[in-house]
Amino acid sequence: MTQPYKTLSRIYVPVENLSGGETIELSEGQHHYLRNVMRAETGTQLRIFNGRNGEWLAAIEELSKKKAVVTLLEKIGEQTASEDIWMLASPIKKEAFDFMVEKSAELGAVQFFPVICERTVVSRINRDRLQATANDAAEQCERLDIMQVSDLGDLEVLFESWSPSRKLIFCLERGEAPPLAAALQKLPPDTPLAILIGPEGGFTEVEIAFIRGQSFALPVSLGTRILKAETAAVAALAVAQSWAQKH
Repeated sequence: MTQPYKTLSRIYVPVENLSGGETIELSEGQHHYLRNVMRAETGTQLRIFNGRNGEWLAAIEELSKKKAVVTLLEKIGEQTASEDIWMLASPIKKEAFDFMVEKSAELGAVQFFPVICERTVVSRINRDRLQATANDAAEQCERLDIMQVSDLGDLEVLFESWSPSRKLIFCLERGEAPPLAAALQKLPPDTPLAILIGPEGGFTEVEIAFIRGQSFALPVSLGTRILKAETAAVAALAVAQSWAQKH
């Protein structure tokens, strides 16, 4: 992408394919953003992406009181994929969990799995709202793919279909475990990863034993301090991304 396009607003559109000359009607929220926040006009140029077909230069064809329609002009960026890292986390309070989802998307996680543990206190999530948060984060941070947020599920059920090749970074608050950075250095390059963050009350002893018993689990330490769940997620993912990008 050339530098002049960097200043243009980025809009994610959930359409199957993008192609030159195509017209797309934007969502109600995007219409509001362009008309009332950005004060855009007909002819204003934007950057459009769908998470699959790269980034496209577009122009606003219609911006009325009721809708916004854009026309795709040309492709300005090829599709790229983030490193193959998943985030698994027990739901916590709304603002903190929103933060965790947003930062996971910004740091490049490709999948986010809300999981139920024994001490999980939040039993319901709004998956659509969390997915919208991930979409907004992708717009803001210049990534071309979209982190997918799954429905809330049981951790043990998720493990039933787990691929042994994907290492599970099991973040322990207490107990003997090597530092995350040191543990990652022992893995083969391009190993797919997943990071598991527990509930606010931590994992039970039974859960710890169960997770440690999985062949794909890699217990690690994030240091001597007891971190909030959302802090632990950001710290672990930042280290994992740094390792993955070196390989």
